[in-house]
Amino acid sequence: KMQVPGAPLRKLASQNANFKKAFARGCADRLHAIEGRLDSGCGTDWLAELDSCEDLNCVAKLLLTLQKKCAALGGGEAAWLEELSMTPPGALDEQQAEISRRLMHRLDELDRAVPSARKPADMLGEVVLKRFEGHGTFIGTIIEYDEHTGFRLQYDDGDTEDVSLRDLRALMPPLSSSPQKADTEPLATKPRVEPAAKPQ
Repeated sequence: KMQVPGAPLRKLASQNANFKKAFARGCADRLHAIEGRLDSGCGTDWLAELDSCEDLNCVAKLLLTLQKKCAALGGGEAAWLEELSMTPPGALDEQQAEISRRLMHRLDELDRAVPSARKPADMLGEVVLKRFEGHGTFIGTIIEYDEHTGFRLQYDDGDTEDVSLRDLRALMPPLSSSPQKADTEPLATKPRVEPAAKPQ
């Protein structure tokens, strides 16, 4: 069997490219999870770039933006991330292991700085309030959680919708229960039909 010179190197380069892409996608998934726990997100452009992230430069750029949004880190180490985000991808091959290690370390720091307040499973069954323009405010219940689609809410009228953790936080009533003010709109509910009494 005759081997073409350089074939093992091309195979290694292909495997290396696949590893870099898989590593970048894994980082992008972690960035998305962390961003979802912030009170305000990084915006639609950031999310679009996140969806197409396939190299270390892109990870650095996205991480830099997220790091700036994270007040708990006070900005953190930004210089090396800025430099990395502007470096051509091919120039990073010799330093890939070290850069990957530093990126993972920074992701770990961000993950710890933006912890989940509660486990999603612990929130099942909780009540939310949502105002629908022209229809009033409806009571809903958190009935399901999926890491890809978020929280599923079911409203008293039977409608359901999926929302992110950030959106869910905005719908949850404040922890301190204060009496309803006279100028606020009452909750909208559909009339309930009581079941007929069973004959005995």
